Amino acid sequence: MPLPPVGAAGAAGPAAPVTPHKASFSAHLAAPSPTPSASPTPARPSPALAALEGVERAQRRLDGVLAAARQGRTFTAQELLGLQAEAYRVVQTVDLASKLVEQGAQSVKQALNTQV
Repeated sequence: MPLPPVGAAGAAGPAAPVTPHKASFSAHLAAPSPTPSASPTPARPSPALAALEGVERAQRRLDGVLAAARQGRTFTAQELLGLQAEAYRVVQTVDLASKLVEQGAQSVKQALNTQV
C-alpha cells in the first residue's frame, strides 16, 4: 500500500495541528518522582555481616550436635565427616576475618602515625 507524500491531504481529511507541550525545567524538577513498586527489593547484607551470620549459624548447629551427642545419639561416619567439613569452613572464615581486622587496625595505626 503506497503512502501519500508528506503534506498531501489524506482520505480522512486534514490532520489536527500538534502543539508541543513546553514545560519549564523547574517544573520537571518540582514534579513528583514516580513511586517505586509496592514491594521494594530488600537491601543485601554486607559480605562481612553475611560471614558473621554464617559463623553464628554454624556455632548453633555445632552446639545442637554436641547436645545430641551428650544425650546419647550416635552419628554415622557421613554425618561426622560433614560436621568436620563444616567446622573447617567456619575455622577458615574466622581466621580470615581475624586477619582482615588485624590488617585494618594496623592500617589505621599507620595512618594516625603519619605526619602531615
